[in-house]
Amino acid sequence: MTARPRWRLAEERHGSLPVLLLVLTLVTGVIDAISILTFGRVFVANMTGNVVISGFAIAGVREFSLRTSLSVLVAFLFGAAVGGFLIDRIDGRGGLLRAAVSTEWVLLAVCLVLVLVHPPVVDSASTLAAAVIAAVAMGIQNAVARRIAVPDLSTSVVGMSMIGLAADHSHSTRQAVVRRATAVLSLLMGAIVGAVLVRTVGAAAGFGLILVLLAVVGLAAHSFLRRGPDWEEG
Repeated sequence: MTARPRWRLAEERHGSLPVLLLVLTLVTGVIDAISILTFGRVFVANMTGNVVISGFAIAGVREFSLRTSLSVLVAFLFGAAVGGFLIDRIDGRGGLLRAAVSTEWVLLAVCLVLVLVHPPVVDSASTLAAAVIAAVAMGIQNAVARRIAVPDLSTSVVGMSMIGLAADHSHSTRQAVVRRATAVLSLLMGAIVGAVLVRTVGAAAGFGLILVLLAVVGLAAHSFLRRGPDWEEG
């Protein structure tokens, strides 16, 4: 009997990477829920939204902090530069993903400690520090996801995926449609779960979930690398 071909979210050369990146997209939804609801209306992962928020703050809208939004923007860029450092020194997409997730885990563990010791208060030094550290972590994640280059899976921005669903409907493959829809749903689900955790338990619970998800991605990447990855290292 001939085995049925295995269904994949992307081309075979990407192997299991799309699933791992979808988990990181879920992480993005959770962490932006934490930042928007507890850090003072600022995104630490979605810099498009954060640029808009900075504009609101510059215009004098009192609910938004220019210090926080600009600090997060600079921190995100620094994180992206750290991601670039990793990209230049680590060969292979699997090893790069493992290193990035490990670094991200450490940084967000620090955030968890900060919110446990000092519950978030808008414009406080500890809350600003947590936002800045989280933004560094997300800058690393986004830079590395860009290098891994699975179509439609940047882990933070789903606008292009939504445009692809609407504009390319007549000639998109089923695989592309499922991948784009799954990216949008992963971000949405992360935001929902993050918001529920923040409102019912607190920001620490959100960071705890994020650390579990990152550990899953890191361990999965490590396991694949040890036994021989199912993706092309490129």
